[in-house]
Parts: sequence; C-alpha cells; structure tokens
Amino acid sequence: MTMKSRMLPALAAAVTAMAAVTAAAAVADQPGAAADCQRSVAIDPQVTVAESAGTLTFTVYTASCAAAGSVAYTVTDGTARRPGDYQLASGVLQWSAGDTGSRQVRAAVTGDGLTEPLLEDFTVTLGNPSQHVRVVSPVGRGRIFDDDTQLRAATIDHRLCLLEPRTSPPPPTPLPSPSPSSKPDPDPGWGTTPTPCTIESGNIVSTPFGLNTPATAGQTVHFRTSDADLVAGLDYVAVDRTITIPAGATTVVIPIQLLPHAFTQSGKHFDVVISSYSAGEVVSGTARVTVWR
Repeated sequence: MTMKSRMLPALAAAVTAMAAVTAAAAVADQPGAAADCQRSVAIDPQVTVAESAGTLTFTVYTASCAAAGSVAYTVTDGTARRPGDYQLASGVLQWSAGDTGSRQVRAAVTGDGLTEPLLEDFTVTLGNPSQHVRVVSPVGRGRIFDDDTQLRAATIDHRLCLLEPRTSPPPPTPLPSPSPSSKPDPDPGWGTTPTPCTIESGNIVSTPFGLNTPATAGQTVHFRTSDADLVAGLDYVAVDRTITIPAGATTVVIPIQLLPHAFTQSGKHFDVVISSYSAGEVVSGTARVTVWR
C-alpha cells in the first residue's frame, strides 16, 4: 500500500471528526441546548394586594441560559392562613428548552368583611430545582392589605431586577424631569400597572407602592430612593419627589433607571422609601430593590 493510500482513511476520519465538532457547536448555540448552562430563576420578593382584589400574583422571572428545567414551590401560612384568608396549593413550574418566558403563581384572596391587622402575610418558596436551574432569589412574601377599615394606608414592596448577562447595556431612556420635592407632581406620567422587573427598555426597574383602598382625587405620597450597596449616580438614578396618586388607583408604579455599573452587581440593593401619605398612614414604608444576575 502506498503512502498516499494509507493517508486517505486518516484524512477522511479527521474530516468526519471536524464535522461532528462543528455540528455540536451549532446545536450548543441554540437557545437552551447547551447542557452545561444554568437557567436563573427568581420570585417576586414581596407582593401586596388589597383584600378586595381577589387575586395575589407572584411572578417567577427567568434569565441567563434557556435550558429545559423545573422548580417546585411550597406555600407556608404566616399571619394569613388558609382557607380563611387565601387559597394556594404548592406546585411545580416548568420550562422547555428555549422558553424564556416568566411564570406566575396565583393565590385566591378571600374577602371576608372582617376588620383584621392591616397587613397579613404568607410565603411562597422556590426549591428542588432540576439540574440546569439555579434559584437566585427563592422566597416571595404575599401580603394581604386589609380594606375592611376606615383607616387609609399605603405600603411599598421589596422588588428585584433579574439582569440578563450582557457586555454593553442598551442606551438609557431619560426619566421624566423631576418636580421640586416640596410640591406635588401634577402629572406624574407613570402607569398604575406593574410591569416585569427584568430590565425594560432604557434599563428601567418598575417599583410599585400600594394602597389598601382606591385613591380619591388629590392624594399624594412622597417617594425617594436611598443608597445601600448600590449608589445613586453610579448604579441608578435617584428619585426624590412628591407623587400625585391617580384617582381610583390602588397601585402606582415608579420607574427607576439603572446605570451600566449596576450590570456588574449581583445580590446588591438600594432602598426606596415612601412617607407623608396625605390621606392616611404609611405601613412598612421602606423596601429594597435588589439586582440579581
């Protein structure tokens, strides 16, 4: 056998091996196909609704790898108890490969007409993740805001922002120009429906506060941010202003802009504080906004 004839089988084997490597790399580039990546999941750390709302909904966010996987959740009574105050059974959330959508866990809230503590709570905890799922923020606290009382009250929830890993954040969108903090904002220009806390266009974290009864015309509350691990001007754009609450609203969403440096952080937070509710009192008026990756 000549040297040339001996080399041909070896060359053919090398070409076959290279084709296999190329095909495997192409598959690994598909969303959710890589076997060694982990999907990050996190649940809303706090959700508050008025008792009359009927439903309390946690969102479970996902980011990073879009691998197939699942995570279980368990429900634990606190001062709110089943079935008198709410109804929710434990369960399992699942994602197929390539699915980047969030999931929702809904509790039915019971309107009982009884005067109770202003805030009653229960917890939902994520656990038992499958092989390619990583739980970064496992505990959600549901709070039921009593509205069977003459007392009007406002509160604010902890919030999380689950970042998609990226090397260059999208360009920021300017926030509305602030009003002097000593005067109510006549037109805040902000929605009354919470949006997902994964990064929105312009790196916006939607931060809600809520009321136990619908607002009447002219109600105001003061909203401000406060530094903690994350610092204004470096990680986020500070907000310090008086907000006019739209008549009929029970939730008001305040947008806070994250800056590029926040994309390098994980498990870090800044605080948000509400005060001076013109129609009543503030209950649990300080909350955290935490960035996770």
